[in-house]
Amino acid sequence: MSKKILTLDLGNTSLSAGLWDGSELVEDWSLPFSPETVIDKFKTIQKRGGADAAILASVVPKLNEPLISLCRSVLDLDCRILDADTPTGLKIRYQYPEQVGADRIANAVGAYHGYGGPVIVVDFGTAITFDVISKNFEYLGGVIAPGLEISTQALFQKAALLPKVKISVPENVLGRDTAAAIQSGIFWGTLGLVERIIRELKKELGWGEETRLVATGGHSRLILSRSRLIEDIDPFLTLRGLYLIAKIFTE
Repeated sequence: MSKKILTLDLGNTSLSAGLWDGSELVEDWSLPFSPETVIDKFKTIQKRGGADAAILASVVPKLNEPLISLCRSVLDLDCRILDADTPTGLKIRYQYPEQVGADRIANAVGAYHGYGGPVIVVDFGTAITFDVISKNFEYLGGVIAPGLEISTQALFQKAALLPKVKISVPENVLGRDTAAAIQSGIFWGTLGLVERIIRELKKELGWGEETRLVATGGHSRLILSRSRLIEDIDPFLTLRGLYLIAKIFTE
């Protein structure tokens, strides 16, 4: 019988979760973190038969213990925290491996096993991260840039006359009013940043057309609706990577 694995991805703005029954993702959700919300979701999982194991990728250390405690009290599970020392098979070539975020390790594992290597992952989260994995399953490094929400909020907060706008695909590059001009700058500026960094990474590494390009994260579909470089968009990449890692210590 296949084991049920609960995968948890705790980011700066939300908690994403997936329940896997074997290799099938049977339930997923993403919501701002709060104990009340998590308790309700965990109780639902428990009523449906519970889970056999849990794994957490977190970039908010102060919330780790509250979340782990809820796993114990509601699901009767000891939740494993993913870090650079967790056995994954991935060789981390970062100068300081402990600095690689757990979500980026999960992305690397999910991308390599799902798409092969070499592969570059672009994750559109609070920050836009680029993770570079070789054909030999090595994490070579990456790039970190401001995310769309950060860029939008910075303009709104630091420039007195600029309004806060909704992130969307602008009708035209040329903005005919301030809101449209900001939307255009955020959208096309982010797309340009992403594609230029990808080109420079491939050039620096000497990688060619064999390189797979995979995107994930909340704004990936929006931004890449106009991309000519990235074809693979995988909204569950991080959760799938966590599942594959959890399989190592549950089998």
